[in-house]
Amino acid sequence: MPSLGIHIGTPTAKGISAMARQRRNATPCIMPLSDDHYTSDEILIDFSSAGLYLCGLQTVCAVIACAATSVACCWLLPPSAVSAVRTLAVTSAVGFACMRKPVRIGRVRGVTVIFNALRPCVALYILSLTLEQLVHTCVADHAIGGSWRHVIFHMMMIFIICSAFSRAHKPKNETDMPFLVTSVSLLVIAMLPPPATPLSGPLCQAATLFSAAERLLRALLFSSLYVIHVYAAAPSQNSIHEISVCTMRSGAAAVWILGVHLFVLVLAPMQAALALWARFGSEGVSATSYTQVDNRSDSGGSDAELGLSAAPYYDQTKENTPLVSSLSNESYLAEGVPVDARMVAQPGVLRGGAGGSVFSLHQLGNGGNGGNGGSGSVMSSERMAQIAANLS
Repeated sequence: MPSLGIHIGTPTAKGISAMARQRRNATPCIMPLSDDHYTSDEILIDFSSAGLYLCGLQTVCAVIACAATSVACCWLLPPSAVSAVRTLAVTSAVGFACMRKPVRIGRVRGVTVIFNALRPCVALYILSLTLEQLVHTCVADHAIGGSWRHVIFHMMMIFIICSAFSRAHKPKNETDMPFLVTSVSLLVIAMLPPPATPLSGPLCQAATLFSAAERLLRALLFSSLYVIHVYAAAPSQNSIHEISVCTMRSGAAAVWILGVHLFVLVLAPMQAALALWARFGSEGVSATSYTQVDNRSDSGGSDAELGLSAAPYYDQTKENTPLVSSLSNESYLAEGVPVDARMVAQPGVLRGGAGGSVFSLHQLGNGGNGGNGGSGSVMSSERMAQIAANLS
């Protein structure tokens, strides 16, 4: 008769290497505990660290550098050699170099997500310079309807300012109504732009000293408001959706700086103060207004402090439940146990006390045919005593 044996051989070197390769592939990669590698659900921004706000300062300096570069490109060359394309290329290169990577001091939680939300500020500023230059490309000798188009432009800027202050009042609000108002107003300005001026524009016009200072001031205020709104409504996750929403809302809240009259710029510090107070000032007040819950016992200390240990849990119901033999029909009713009066007087009935469960040994003798009119033979007393002994 052949033997049914199982031969277990020793693993070869090839098999061992294959098994090691499978274990290596199955082992999850351990990501370094760096701020750049946190998943989107693990973002916790440390607003109490001073290193977090270096990204905002870096953004402001980058926008000012772009404004100064656009002015210098028109100053350093003769008017005949000035090119808007060259100025745009040099300004974009300066902005890219300034915002290539965040400035870090130490390991601060949340630098990456804040820096990703601040990066588009430079792009928005360069885009505004480009659009302003495009306004002056198609120039006619005699502008038609220049005065009423100025009126429409300033009316739209009023709507944009109102939407910006609405966003600053509630920076964490999830409504996009201020952004929609700003978008519609900018669309009206694009359809009915202010009249063009020949040989002008921020990318090809040699600005005067006062105009250059005004352009630098606008760059400072625009970037400052953008940075403040980003910090006031920081993205909750390091995802493209959250960062895009934060970028659009912050840009819509700060874009009015680049188009209003010079004297209206005094409203910028008010908007910045309102946004900071709505985001951080109100939270500081609400964080201190709490009521401490007293977790001590009535005696003035906890049970552990008094040297008392918790008593083990036991079922008091079973101790307080009287014996079945000592209860009559009236006492069962007094205990609140639902019983049948006829079954109390019958022998061979086990009652569960306070649980209200009633078990009759006569039902076993009926073979479970109680629904058939009680047909079946009655169980003998020896069998009933055996079952009672097993149950006990």
